[in-house]
Amino acid sequence: MYFSGRPNQSRVIALAVVLLLTPWLYRFSEGRFFIPTRETNESWEQKTIDISEPTEIPSPTSKTQSSSNPTLPEQSMIKSPPVDWASKHHEKTIVIGKIKTEDATWVQTHLSDWRPAIYAVDDQDDTDYLHVSVNKGRESMPYLTYLIDYYDDLSDINIFLHAHEDGWPRAWHNEPQSENYSAVRMLQLLRLDNVRERGYVNLRCNGIPGCPGELHPNRKKFDKGAIEPGWKKLWFHMYGNTSYPTAVGVGCCAQFAVTRDKVREEPKEFYIKLMDWLLTTDSDDPSRVFEYFWHILFGMPLVHCETDYNACICRTYDCGADKKRSIDLFNNLA
Repeated sequence: MYFSGRPNQSRVIALAVVLLLTPWLYRFSEGRFFIPTRETNESWEQKTIDISEPTEIPSPTSKTQSSSNPTLPEQSMIKSPPVDWASKHHEKTIVIGKIKTEDATWVQTHLSDWRPAIYAVDDQDDTDYLHVSVNKGRESMPYLTYLIDYYDDLSDINIFLHAHEDGWPRAWHNEPQSENYSAVRMLQLLRLDNVRERGYVNLRCNGIPGCPGELHPNRKKFDKGAIEPGWKKLWFHMYGNTSYPTAVGVGCCAQFAVTRDKVREEPKEFYIKLMDWLLTTDSDDPSRVFEYFWHILFGMPLVHCETDYNACICRTYDCGADKKRSIDLFNNLA
């Protein structure tokens, strides 16, 4: 059973009273409220760009084909957000999951115009952050927790990001690959108009790894550690469908932007059902399963890969008024 981190109305009022009487109100007034990310420091070799044409595979015709009815979450004692969240309209929110060894203060320092939704996934006593019910599935747990708990209070644009501010190799997945792989620079350049128009945008244009078709779920046998067995379980759990696609592809690494309207194309129960699977799955690495599922959940084709890297960069990020080549804008690292 998933335990929600969002309080009911009476708890919000009670919390407001407590906050007014406690010395740490100042910490909230300063905006010190953050969220968690990946729980491992993976080292990858730097890849070159080689993106092929996508395979044309239709998306599922219905996202609600299943006989399983998820149970609505119960209230819990998980730390709630600042009391002013519900009373304000927020244009944009950054959703992050972090572990104890990761520093997410860069969000407040450099991106103070964003609402921070930062989850401390492995420390329930950390009073500066939101919390999840259990530390499982890396970024998938805080992502889903936010989608469920704030389904009725989503920002216009919601960014799902890892906790790494910059640096190679820990932030190798950040795009554009400039200024030391800076997540701050990435969001400063992000074209919000493009996100609003498309509904869902992968923040990484580089399709290596993940494209053009990283997974082949319709196969019968898989190597040890393959993602496909877990992916097939999630597919069946959500859609009740055993007609598995021949290929699934998307540029890694589960960092994306999605609008409120796109999220709400599915009811809250849809995301609760995803959480049910995450909490109960025996898959070795459910976060990798979700990495190849987020784009499908938000209405993209099964193979969602860019064929023109530079065009993707200047569509996703601001290349400047003079429309200079991305190879120049990103210091020859694009």
